[in-house]
Amino acid sequence: MKQMFKFVAALSAPLLLSGCFLLPGKFNANLKILDGDRYEFGYTGQIQMTMPDDGRAKKPSDEPFDPAKLKCRDLVYKSSGEVKAERPVYGDDYDRYGKDADPSIDASELAYDVVDRDCTEEEITERKDQYDRAQARKQKRYEEETAMAGAFFGGPIPGDDDSMAAFAKKLSKYQGWKKVEHAGGNIFDVEYSETGPIGNYFSFPVLPDAQMQYPFFQLIRRSDGAIEMLTPGIAGQGSLFNVMMMKESGGKAPKISEIDGVLTVETNGTVVNNNSVDGFTENGDRKIMSWNIGKNAQSEDGPRALIRF
Repeated sequence: MKQMFKFVAALSAPLLLSGCFLLPGKFNANLKILDGDRYEFGYTGQIQMTMPDDGRAKKPSDEPFDPAKLKCRDLVYKSSGEVKAERPVYGDDYDRYGKDADPSIDASELAYDVVDRDCTEEEITERKDQYDRAQARKQKRYEEETAMAGAFFGGPIPGDDDSMAAFAKKLSKYQGWKKVEHAGGNIFDVEYSETGPIGNYFSFPVLPDAQMQYPFFQLIRRSDGAIEMLTPGIAGQGSLFNVMMMKESGGKAPKISEIDGVLTVETNGTVVNNNSVDGFTENGDRKIMSWNIGKNAQSEDGPRALIRF
């Protein structure tokens, strides 16, 4: 298991670096695996896209440097009268002698007085240069993150409502997507329904033009003809989501909406094994399995089953 986890982490390295990934939200999914080579699949609910930190691209402010927001002070030592210029503070920067002062410190007991003064031209010029360079770095990072997110997801950029709405319109043109609406923020409300031959592989969702795919559900045919159902993107210790939440990945965990869903699988084959808490029930020639995913999950493992025909 440890080696498997390392293997998944290695495969997910590009995602870890970008912090961009796809997850369900609240949903209900139904999957029928029939006659050895036919599926019927439906998904109704939410899909969410997320980026590093708070889950959306932050466009930096284009506000120009304002000298009026620069605070300059001197420390005047009481015993010697020595004057020491303090580092100027701009806007909402940390201000140990202003808004961020420690209220437990009695100023009368300090060895110096803090004296406000006008900033010199040199101080203004230096701080403006620092501000402009910092803004340029933020803008560059924003452009890099949005370009990467657009490439990874195939167009949409979390935090950019126009690109999210455009992607919803684009995705709705593809077969199976009965409804795709941008619900605001990083959330899409979707309805997907499709039937067809399994062949050697089936996966949902598939994003057009995306450099990376994030399968919630997979059907993979084994060499002996059996069908294996897996959920690599949404649950379990080796899932993409949990790999990206590892402390080793660095940075803050992205902000996501609650994951709360139900997956129901029905088949007329022989269930060799499955990890549903209740196993399966039978209705005629059909075996029915069900899993809660996310909020009400009854296991840390992702849903899986092996079926032979």
